[in-house]
Formats: sequence, structure tokens, C-alpha cells
Amino acid sequence: MELRFSEEYGRMMHFIDNKFIEAEADKWYPVYDPGLGKEIAKVPSLSVDDVRKAIDSAASAFEKWSNVPIFDRLQYLVRLKILIEQRFEELAKILAQNVGKTIREGRAEVRRALEAVDAALGAPHLFMSARKVMNLAKVEPEIDMEMIREPLGVFAIISPFNFPVMIPMWVIPWALTLGDTIVIKPSSLDPIPITLLMNLFMEAGYPPGVINLVNGTGSASEELLKHPEIQGVYFVGSTPVGEKIYSVSCSHGKRAICQCGAKNPVVIMPDAALESTVENVISGFFDMCGQRCLAPGVLITVGEAYDKFINPILERVRKIRVGYQLLETTNMGPMVAAKERDRVAGMIQKAVDDGAKLLIDGREVKVEEKYKGGFYLGPTVLDEVEPGMEIEQEEIFGPVMPIVRVSNFDEAIEVANNRQYGNTGTIYTSSGKWFREFAKRVKAGNIAANMAVAQPQQYFPFPARKKSHYGTLTGQVAVVDFLTDMKVIMQRWW
Repeated sequence: MELRFSEEYGRMMHFIDNKFIEAEADKWYPVYDPGLGKEIAKVPSLSVDDVRKAIDSAASAFEKWSNVPIFDRLQYLVRLKILIEQRFEELAKILAQNVGKTIREGRAEVRRALEAVDAALGAPHLFMSARKVMNLAKVEPEIDMEMIREPLGVFAIISPFNFPVMIPMWVIPWALTLGDTIVIKPSSLDPIPITLLMNLFMEAGYPPGVINLVNGTGSASEELLKHPEIQGVYFVGSTPVGEKIYSVSCSHGKRAICQCGAKNPVVIMPDAALESTVENVISGFFDMCGQRCLAPGVLITVGEAYDKFINPILERVRKIRVGYQLLETTNMGPMVAAKERDRVAGMIQKAVDDGAKLLIDGREVKVEEKYKGGFYLGPTVLDEVEPGMEIEQEEIFGPVMPIVRVSNFDEAIEVANNRQYGNTGTIYTSSGKWFREFAKRVKAGNIAANMAVAQPQQYFPFPARKKSHYGTLTGQVAVVDFLTDMKVIMQRWW
């Protein structure tokens, strides 16, 4: 299916063996433009047979593909990058339309996907470097040993709704360049962007079976966790789902990286710079409608910081323009689905019932008449939040800023660490001393000073702790170890 930006896309197809094929489905489910609340496509109930077809295609392609010289495989990636750049604006528009993120955020996601391609272009320098030790044995000096890495086979990617292109592209460029093959299962909420990307892989000339896509919903995706041809599973999403995927995958002998939920603490010290801090904190909490695992989860103000920052924060939040995501004037679009909006609205009400104070209520947001069917929830600010409240402990994944007041730095650290997640931690301060202590004591994988969203660049790993991550390896550059395995070769010749 040749996919172009449209108001309606019809039934989403699978991409298997370099062809778009109809799903074997008896039920179809709506896919929405969240800003209009309007159906723009349908996804099938995913069948086990269709999943197996995709896996078989990837498995059949592996032996031949893995024997293509790595620099030849790299040329496919170069062509893919050129094609993405040529379709940059259209891909950004489809991302915004189907996910609900603003067009500005759609463009940012495409840029990050291109950065992932750039990072993978360095694969030969990592993959082809072998550590060789000569004359290792004392009594047998003629023995040589070397360590090499080899691709393993078929890998599955189960990706979330919030970054339907960027997150799969954390893995795909590396996997294909290193010689593995791929089966992707995207979120059923927004399958359109990644389906467009399959057009570009085909146009780039990748051989049949090297990359495959199965669209749909239902339990059949568990076949990706159990099938004997699957070597590993890469998942990004909620912690309960990630726990299950990790458990099932590992019990079936698979490798697994599961990057999961978060509740990222943001600490503001009294010495933090006023204007830049306010602007950065607001973008962190409310960009993408708060629907990202790196979004701040709770704002912790230390001592006099509350009085210094609260009014400027409220003034800035009130200036956020909520509206249709494809309008250039929109600052914050809708949530991805009505059920997600209603879930977050329920968490807001629960917080109020528990004693939190509403300073700004996003449930009262107003949008233009023609967009009233959309899944909008405005920015919300909750004060007098106490440690232990649901809104302070659980991931919201929506445009809500809970504020916890503490009296000193040590108390802030205690509150920051008192949670089941360990994705990121941020402190706003002008003091290197405070940041040094914060970086040393906060139990999270990514630590930042004066950055609301502590996201490592593609050339760094993406670590996390506690229930934010399952697996010994991490995302981004560390997938090289995930996608390949070591082999030690020992030689002695008489």
C-alpha cells in the first residue's frame, strides 16, 4: 500500500516478505485522529498465523542477509536516510495526526529517528573490531585467541504509541546493519506512521524478509515472545506489560530489553535561575501532553523555592495554547485516546479527593468548536501533594504537574528516591555542590542538571533502574551487545 498523508487510510495491512498483505482477521478496530476524535483507519485483530508468517519470512531471510558484507548492508541504510529526509515533513504530519502530538513534536521525532540512523552508520567500527591476544598460553606460545561478534537471527520489536517511529528506529538500523532481521509489532493506537516507514524500507531496496511489520491488537502478539525463531525481544511501554514480556521471553530462552514506566522527580532549589527554569520545567511536564516516559512526574520544591517559582509557573502554564495538533500555533495537542484522557482525569479527581489542591484544572480546557470531539485535557497543576499519594507515586502519562513541598535538600532526596521507578532525576540549581550530591544519591539511570527531560543522545546508552527497566542491557548504543553474541576463536597450528 502506497501510503500518503490523508484524512482516511482504510484498513492497515501487514508488511511481510516485502509485500503489503491483508490481515486474516474477523474483527477490525478504529484508529483515530485524536484531535478530531475521528476514525481515520482500522486495525485488525491480530492472528497467530499472520505473526508466524512474518517470523518465517524474517527467519528465511536471515542466513543470506547476514552473509552480505557489512559495508554493503550499510548502503541500504544510507539510502533509507535519504528517503526519510525526502519525506520528512509528510512523516512528521502523519505522526502528529495519528499520535496527537503537535507538528513541532512530530518533526522532532523524525529528527531523532534520523539521529538513530546516523549512530548506526558507525556500526562497522564497533562490530568489526576484534580483541586479539597473541601467544596467550605460557607453556604453549603458539596459541592465538580472538573474540568476534556475530548476528543472531530474528528480533522482535514491540513498540509504544508515543514514539511510533523513533523507538523502533533505536533498534532497526543497528539490527539490519549488523545482519539480523526484524519483526515489528506497533501499538494499535497509531500504526500509520510505521506503516509509511515500511514503504521507505522497500524503496531503499532491502531484500524480502529482512524487515516485517504486523499490525493489530489482541493476544496473538505473544507468539513473538515464544516462537523458537525469535532470538530477542525489545519492548518499550508500561511496567506491568514489560514485566510480563520479560518473564515470558526469558522463560522461552529469549534475550529481552524492556524499558518501562517512570515517575521522574524534578527538584527545584532556591538558587535555581528563574526564567530559564520555569520555561524548561513547563516544556518538560506538558510537551507531548505529558505522554512520554522521560516526562517529569513530580515537582519537588525545596524551602523558599516554592514562593519564588509558583506564580511564574502558573502564569506560564496559563499561556499554553491547547488545540488541534496540526496547527502551527498549537503548543499542546490532545491525548492519544479517549480512554487515556478519562484515566488521567480520574487520577486528578482522586488526588483532589486525597487532599491535593487544584491550582489549574485541565479538565475545563476549551478548544475551537470544530475540534470539540477530540481527546483534549489541558495542563493541570496540583498543589499540596503529599508523599505517598497515588498522583505522587504512580506514572500519570498525562499533562499533570503534582507539587510536593519539602524544607531541605536531604528531604528532597528522600522524596525523590521513594518510588518504584528509576528512569531519570533532575535538579534545578546554580550550585555544582548540590548537583554533585544529587547525581551521587538519586537512584535513577539518567541524571540531569537544569534539564527537565534527561534524555541521552544516541551515542550513549539509555539506562534505568528499579521497575523502569528489565534486562542487563539498555537501549540505544548498547543494543549492539543485545543484537549480537560473542564467539571466542582459539587457534594452534603445528
